[in-house]
Amino acid sequence: MVKKYLEFIKEADDNQDIVKPDENKYAEVKEEIKSLIEKTIENSGGEYKSFVESFIKNSEDVKIEGLINESDIYDFYLKYRGDVDELLSDINYFDDVPSESNVNGLYDYIIKGTEKAVIELVKLMNE
Repeated sequence: MVKKYLEFIKEADDNQDIVKPDENKYAEVKEEIKSLIEKTIENSGGEYKSFVESFIKNSEDVKIEGLINESDIYDFYLKYRGDVDELLSDINYFDDVPSESNVNGLYDYIIKGTEKAVIELVKLMNE
């Protein structure tokens, strides 16, 4: 028996669990950031939700343990560079001229970009 194309598509849709395509996007790096935030809260006290809100509002003063030193940020980038680069591309970070961000070298560009990606990921986690 030959099915019409629309019947075939409807049947296929009925047999699949519908998953949002972006639901698991950046899942591994989000989990790592969540772990680092929990470690920060464990060491300095506070509540997860209030820490995240404070970090989003003022990431210059509120720091996540494990992402404070430039060497740690660079290591984080190396470990998750695929997700970090994809996120930065999604938010058009690479369209901006580096000098506008007060960046004068490649290393600084990687650090600033990774910091921006972490902020964006925390915002995504907070939604």
